[in-house]
Amino acid sequence: MGETVRPSRRDVDRLHGLRASGNLVRWRSLGIDSTTFESVWGLLPDVSDHPSVLALAMMTYNSYLETDEGAEDWYDLGAPWNKNSSFGWESDGIRGHVFANPDDSLMVISFKGTSAGLFTGGPTGDKDKINDNMLFSCCCARISRAWKAVCDCYQGNEYICENSCLEENLLKTELYYDNALELYKDVSDRYPNATVWLTGHSLGGALASLVGQTFGVPTVTFESPGDRLPSQRLHMPRAPGAAHMPLWHFGHTADPIFIGVCTGAASSCWYGGFAMESRCHTGKVCVWDTVNDNGWRVDIRSHRAYDVIENIIKKPEEFPLPKCEVQKDCDDCGLWQYIDKRDGLYSL
Repeated sequence: MGETVRPSRRDVDRLHGLRASGNLVRWRSLGIDSTTFESVWGLLPDVSDHPSVLALAMMTYNSYLETDEGAEDWYDLGAPWNKNSSFGWESDGIRGHVFANPDDSLMVISFKGTSAGLFTGGPTGDKDKINDNMLFSCCCARISRAWKAVCDCYQGNEYICENSCLEENLLKTELYYDNALELYKDVSDRYPNATVWLTGHSLGGALASLVGQTFGVPTVTFESPGDRLPSQRLHMPRAPGAAHMPLWHFGHTADPIFIGVCTGAASSCWYGGFAMESRCHTGKVCVWDTVNDNGWRVDIRSHRAYDVIENIIKKPEEFPLPKCEVQKDCDDCGLWQYIDKRDGLYSL
């Protein structure tokens, strides 16, 4: 149990009103300068408890698999967890599963991340890439003239980007984030007395975090790209102090996506058509320093959920759970200058 803060019920109801009227859910659309927060006492994930963290991590891996029936690589979560329901497997968009305890008083929504393989992403690969490049690139995934950008907010070939253009594109483009909001609302409406947590790996973790920030829902992610950049562009409400946000991001320093270095012409992300440039996280980060403490080399293969589970989390003597702390002295997109047609030149 613990105390956190979340946006007030009034503000959240106004968000739901946007969707009901056929609009995308965006805090900016409410036209309010500040958000009212309320304190909430409830059941929180114990990020210092190894079995709890392992169970959540295994849920994120299972979210890449359509079914547990006959799947040899499906993780058996053990008591008290069961698969409650699944979502998205009949379409080419957001996918995952909902896990619950026996009486459905505790639910965990686990979002699937980017499909395995940077070059062959399966049925959701194209949409995964659009969402990754829209949310985690500095400016429309504009890397070079050889790339097809996801928007046209960049200016020339310099590191100059029109910020209000970026925000307008996010305001008008339906993203996985919007589908994830709908899913959370559906689960919380069907189980009004249940405690709901969110989790996910990679893109799935970032989606979980953005939904968690929107509604103040406890969230634990694994190897998520930096979510602070899309959070700012979506005008997410800022709780009074990151320590009060129920968000925890687990990751290690050999994962180039988690630490924000999967960039440049020699990177795996580049060859796969991904611009994963964000590195700063909201809430708290829980980091295994596998590079300095264990001699690992930065390698995109260490990003995979299975590798994190088998090579780190399942080896607690070698890799004890790290302390979760607010990420300090972190800046995104330092090479870029952001101009606003209303306010002149500024940087993030």
